[in-house]
Amino acid sequence: MKTQNFNKIVSRAVSIQIILGWTLLIIGTYSIGTIWLKNEILAHAILWLAGVIIFEFILLRGYTANNQNKDVELSKIGNLIYHAIMETSPDSVTVTDLMGNYIFANKQTAALHGFDSPEEFIGKSAFSFLPFSEISKATKHMRLTRADEISKNIEFNLQRKDGSTFPAELSAALIKNEIGIPVAFIAITRDITERKNSELQLSEMNERLSLQLVEIEKLQAILHEQAIQDPLTGLYNRRFMEESLKQELARAKRGNQPFSVVMLDMDNLKPINDKHGHAIGDAALKSLSKLLKEQTRAEDVSCRFGGDEFLVILHNTDEQTAIIRLQEWSERAKEIKIIYEDAPVPVSFSAGIASYPIHKSIEEIIHAADKAMYEIKAEKKYKQ
Repeated sequence: MKTQNFNKIVSRAVSIQIILGWTLLIIGTYSIGTIWLKNEILAHAILWLAGVIIFEFILLRGYTANNQNKDVELSKIGNLIYHAIMETSPDSVTVTDLMGNYIFANKQTAALHGFDSPEEFIGKSAFSFLPFSEISKATKHMRLTRADEISKNIEFNLQRKDGSTFPAELSAALIKNEIGIPVAFIAITRDITERKNSELQLSEMNERLSLQLVEIEKLQAILHEQAIQDPLTGLYNRRFMEESLKQELARAKRGNQPFSVVMLDMDNLKPINDKHGHAIGDAALKSLSKLLKEQTRAEDVSCRFGGDEFLVILHNTDEQTAIIRLQEWSERAKEIKIIYEDAPVPVSFSAGIASYPIHKSIEEIIHAADKAMYEIKAEKKYKQ
């Protein structure tokens, strides 16, 4: 483009110089005068004009011929590039008029839709290669392309010759003529079946992984519960009790609040096992455990301390309140009904209480509660 402009400038400069030279020659001959044009102003003017026209014609003819040769050469190169791009493109390249009728289609277009030749598309409507459900969407995007002059990466379901459909991605642009009037659309389309399959596989894999993660979390929760729960009674085990006591003591010290520990021992578990069997003994343990679960708050912690012994941590509870609650549990225990061979099996317990801040450490609290419990048991035996 720069070379052509430079050539135009040079040609125009040469033309001006020749015209100026010719003008000076005419003026000179008029001033000096000659035998055949002496004092003939009109004749000199005609002679000057004729010379200018002749010079311009010669120059323009040479320039035009030169440009025409170059334009032909550039046109040939452009056509070669155009056909090379169109025919070697891995994507479908089509041109339609403003109504959506095909003007051009490359070989890949025919292959994409299952046709033998791209010539089969010429004159057909692009809408005929869309399922009915996609026509309104295509119409909308045609209007948008005409308004915005370009649309990128629009996904459609397209139709093959045999009626089957496939997912495709389309980008389109508006073509205008030399004076800016829209005349056609050019579209590039590619089959995205493999991409969609990969996305579907990835989505299914993510879904499976999510389900597996949920299952793993459930298993972790179960394992965690199994790690901190006594399998027979469902109460917390001794390991969890020890951690809970540490946390409760720290909270009590930090908030200057009391808490109490109740140590319970089921009465006559060994005689029950010996007389009625371990199944009845286990039932008695489960019944007492259920009572403790139902009669304690969410912030309290009920644990199986070992064998027939239980320990309950009563959050923010002083000794007097703990005594009242223990009496309520004792009354509830009388309501437990275990029947063996049509005879009731009584369930009762002995319990001791120790509280913070009367006792300062975990060891002191457990020792004091355990001691109080055995004193109660000893008193019961003495009365028997």
